[in-house]
Amino acid sequence: MDKTTRNGSPPIPPGGMVAGLPLRVIVLAGGSAGADALARRFGMSHRCLVPLAGRPLVAHVLQIAALHPAVESLAISVEREAFDGLFDVLSQLPGRGIVKLVEARANLVDSVMAAAEGWEGPLLVTTADHALLSPGSIDAMLAALEGSKAEVAVAMATRGSVLAVNPDRAIRFHEFSDDAYASCNLYAVAGPEALHAAEVFRGGGRFAGNAWRVLRAFGLIDLVLLRLRAVSLAAAMARVSARLGLRILPVVLHDGSQAIDVDDERSHAVVEALLRERDAFPTAVVAAKAGTSAYP
Repeated sequence: MDKTTRNGSPPIPPGGMVAGLPLRVIVLAGGSAGADALARRFGMSHRCLVPLAGRPLVAHVLQIAALHPAVESLAISVEREAFDGLFDVLSQLPGRGIVKLVEARANLVDSVMAAAEGWEGPLLVTTADHALLSPGSIDAMLAALEGSKAEVAVAMATRGSVLAVNPDRAIRFHEFSDDAYASCNLYAVAGPEALHAAEVFRGGGRFAGNAWRVLRAFGLIDLVLLRLRAVSLAAAMARVSARLGLRILPVVLHDGSQAIDVDDERSHAVVEALLRERDAFPTAVVAAKAGTSAYP
């Protein structure tokens, strides 16, 4: 479903993103109807439609993306039965660029590929429950691609920054030699060619939950080093980059709220409170910094 019609972006040359190219944001909102406990709690078919601070959950991330000057296209990946519930959300977005609904596929990789179809420029991938997404985080991801010639950027937040925002939240942290980090469910990709890295995730499920997929990405020696916490985040990303043949850069965001998603009633209450706090201080600046890359 296209809200407006506009030609696709110009092709991007290999080796990183070119400054100034328009961006497509892919929002992953899929999930089997009726299977999500939070959605059932609010009488919705999908989590992305759960009310949060007076609006459907997905409206928060879409609003931030639609207002960002670099974003020209939005693609929401979701099951077809949720389309009707999203039409009202889309009708209230700023009327600039392309907005479309793309039917979610059987697994995460195919859903991303389908949402990226027809777009030759850079991509930003996030989830519908990332209601605290900030313009500063989008800026940081784009700056990482532009400044380092990385092909993929992965947003992370340190344990200290996350606990400073929400000390009671049970978030999974990945331990490295330099610090512990939480994923922010925010990924920037320089162009469609870099999406081939996602093939390592094919087959569904979580990456860390399948030993074979982990081994394919890291290799046995690297996996042992990770288990022993003998490498830093940047060094681990450099090793993964070498095995996948892509330049992957970790982006460490100062704002720990970027690692908090809405996935249960507890996190729903936490995020709602943080949104109210953000609205009370609209001029607050969310800072971000890029992690060290193995590629100059």
